[in-house]
Amino acid sequence: MALRVGKFEWKIISALLVTAAAPLIFTLFMVDRLVEESMSVGLNEQVLDSLRSGVELSKEVIQSRLRIVRLQGEALARDPALHQVMDEGDQERTKVKLADMLAENHSISRIRLLKGEDELASLSSHLLLQEQDFRSRTEAWDIPDRGRLEFTFVISRQFLKQSQGLRDLVLTLEDVEKNFQPWKMGYYKLFLFIYTWILVAAVVLGMLLSRSVTRRVAHLVSATKRAAGGDLDVRVVVRGRDEIGELSDAFNLMMNDIQRGRDRIVYLEKISSWQDIARRLAHEIKNPLTPIQLAIQELHRSYQGEDAVFERKLDDSLEIVEEEVGTLRLMVETFSEFAKMPAVRPQPAELNQFVADYLKLNPQFSERVAFVPCDKDVPVQLDRTLMGRVLSNLIDNGLEASKPNESVLVSVTRGDDWGTIRVADQGVGLDGHVRERMFQPYFTTKEKGTGLGLAIVKKIVLQHGGEISVAEGEQGGVVFSIRMRAQISEPKASQGEDV
Repeated sequence: MALRVGKFEWKIISALLVTAAAPLIFTLFMVDRLVEESMSVGLNEQVLDSLRSGVELSKEVIQSRLRIVRLQGEALARDPALHQVMDEGDQERTKVKLADMLAENHSISRIRLLKGEDELASLSSHLLLQEQDFRSRTEAWDIPDRGRLEFTFVISRQFLKQSQGLRDLVLTLEDVEKNFQPWKMGYYKLFLFIYTWILVAAVVLGMLLSRSVTRRVAHLVSATKRAAGGDLDVRVVVRGRDEIGELSDAFNLMMNDIQRGRDRIVYLEKISSWQDIARRLAHEIKNPLTPIQLAIQELHRSYQGEDAVFERKLDDSLEIVEEEVGTLRLMVETFSEFAKMPAVRPQPAELNQFVADYLKLNPQFSERVAFVPCDKDVPVQLDRTLMGRVLSNLIDNGLEASKPNESVLVSVTRGDDWGTIRVADQGVGLDGHVRERMFQPYFTTKEKGTGLGLAIVKKIVLQHGGEISVAEGEQGGVVFSIRMRAQISEPKASQGEDV
């Protein structure tokens, strides 16, 4: 499958490329200027000529010292006065002549007079010359018929080292000057090579970043299209806590609200239909009840016969008919009540106080109902009469499901945006099939139930803009949860303040 890059991805990649490439021209210009300026300071001809002159001067110093030593040696070897004292064999005068020569030239460390292998006289400089600090060189001259004269010439190693360093510096600078342009082009090529890879890395990084962003945006777009097509169960996976993650979370919350709203509308429409059916059933059932009851009563009253068996059957029939008519009348009343449910008129209320007031007004629950309030206020909007009917129905169901010695727990909690009333019993619980259908009208598990109690409860809760759910309790039994929007007061903006 070919990798397709979208427009948004191209924008991100282009932005990264521009950001990475923009400094390139400026950097090249500045580097070129810096290199040229640096080279102009260290590699101009004036500096090189001065350095070369220094090298030549150090050479000349060494050569001139050596020439002087040689001239002085030749002069001393031809000196008649030295010949005379040598002929006379006067050692002291000979050493005096040698000492004078040492005093004249400090570059001479030792003078010797030799005849064959025998040393006639030897004199060293009075200066302390360390062998590791100097380099030495010996020069010799023949003295006809008298022997040989030797001079030991010395020069400082530090001076030689400095001279050699200066000479190496000149050679290095000449090599740099000769190869400067090729080297510069090589560095530029290396710089461009590295920068090209930086740009490639920027493109790859841009593709990865943009793909991670656009993929999440594409999922949002796809989910939005599915939602627009009627699929209200669609949700997106929230990855990360950035703006797109927050948008995904907001989308899921929106879809939850829409789905709850749709379910509420569908349920209320269904209840309205059932209310219309209940109204018709109540009308159709109520009309014949009185004639039936009157007819059986008239039949019973008008019998004057003496057949005891038939009379007893007639008495039983009257009792059965009147009992069933009473049951039907009760059902008709329930249907009529269900069909004529009043509209919800919510008013501000505090949920803890509402439950406490309800239990206070219904003392029949005091012994078997425990109340656990929330530790903070839970302001809501509710219709006290209808919501009281909800609590009555749920508590009655809980008490019927529990054993006589067991109680029902009513508690109030609060979340960020919701207040919740929970009614928990200690009964045997419900199976999944019953839990799914228990809010449907006319569905009941009771022998003489009408199946309208929980349907009425759910309708009242939905008309309050709330939600009702049922779940298994942690210790068994059933827990009904009624969630209602908490009324959080928003601070008003003062005049002149931006809001």
